[in-house]
Amino acid sequence: MNLKKKIDILGSCVSRDPFAMFDHQYEINEYFARTNIISLASKPVGLSIRGIHIESKFQRRSVYNDLNKLFLKHVDEEPAETLIIDLLSERLRLMKRGESYIALSKEFAQSNLMNDLKSKRIVERTDELWDSSADKICERINASSISKVIIHKAFWKEKYVDKEGNVQVFENQDEIQRHNQQLEYMYTYLGNKINNSTYLEIKEEFMADENHKWGLTPRHYQPAYYERFLEQLNALLLPAVTS
Repeated sequence: MNLKKKIDILGSCVSRDPFAMFDHQYEINEYFARTNIISLASKPVGLSIRGIHIESKFQRRSVYNDLNKLFLKHVDEEPAETLIIDLLSERLRLMKRGESYIALSKEFAQSNLMNDLKSKRIVERTDELWDSSADKICERINASSISKVIIHKAFWKEKYVDKEGNVQVFENQDEIQRHNQQLEYMYTYLGNKINNSTYLEIKEEFMADENHKWGLTPRHYQPAYYERFLEQLNALLLPAVTS
C-alpha cells in the first residue's frame, strides 16, 4: 500500500530540492515554478505548449503553466491535500500583454516568446497590485479541497560558504535586505489570508553554498538547510499519515 502523502508545490527549488536530496514519505503531485502571484492572478495568455521553444521539458512546462495560469485550474480541479508555498520567485520581473501578466523568468527570456509575443512591455510591481492578486489566489485556495497549506518562509541569505569552506559575505547586501523585507510582508499577508495555513521557518543560521548544484546565489542553501526543512515538514504532516 502506498502511504506516501501527496503534496503540491508553488514556489522555487528551495521547496522542491529537499525531496530529491533525502529519503522521505511524500509524493510530489505537481510543482509550479518560474511564476509569481501577480502573474497567476491575471488572465491566461492562451498559448499552446508547442509554441514554446525551450529544449528542457521542465522549463517548457513551467513557462506554459505560467502563461496559462494553470496553478489556479489545478487548485480548482485536482489539488493534493497539502500545498507548500514559497515566494522566492517574487523576485521575477513582470511583463504585461493586454490583461495578462507574465513572469519574466530566465526561461521565458531565453525562449522564442520574447520575439513572438507582440504588444508586451515590462512593468513594475506595485504593492496594491500584489495585494489584490494575492487576495484572488488566497480566495481560490480557501475554496478548494486543499486541507493544509505550508508557507515556507525562505529568504535571501547574506552570507555563503565558498568552495574552500570559508564564510563569505555577498556584495549585494542592500538588494538582499530589500527583498527580505518584501518577503516578510508577503509571507505574513498570505498567512493572514489563507485558511488552515502554517508557517515553516528555519531559524538556524544556515548560509548559501557555493557548491550548490544550481550555482551560487543567496537563494541556494547549505545541504543541512534542506534536511532541516524535511524534519520540520515531517513534524507538521506525518501524524496525519500514520494515524
